[in-house]
Amino acid sequence: MASVLFGTVEYYEGEIVHYLSNRYSSDKEDVAKKVFALLEKEILNSFLFEDTLRIQCLHNLLKAFGKVTKKSIVMNKETAAT
Repeated sequence: MASVLFGTVEYYEGEIVHYLSNRYSSDKEDVAKKVFALLEKEILNSFLFEDTLRIQCLHNLLKAFGKVTKKSIVMNKETAAT
């Protein structure tokens, strides 16, 4: 398995998916929002980041959240249709 660099869209997407796969909840979107908030807080409270890197990480987190929730919504519609 290839390693994914911290702060990339793929990293945050993996973190969100990993957290969702370990939680059994009927409302995956609510869980995804909680994961987003946790990761956002981690980024904002990190003293290791310069502001430009912090902004890039937040931007990547938003992209990852959009990708994961879009996949989740599509999968939920497909399972509801069957």
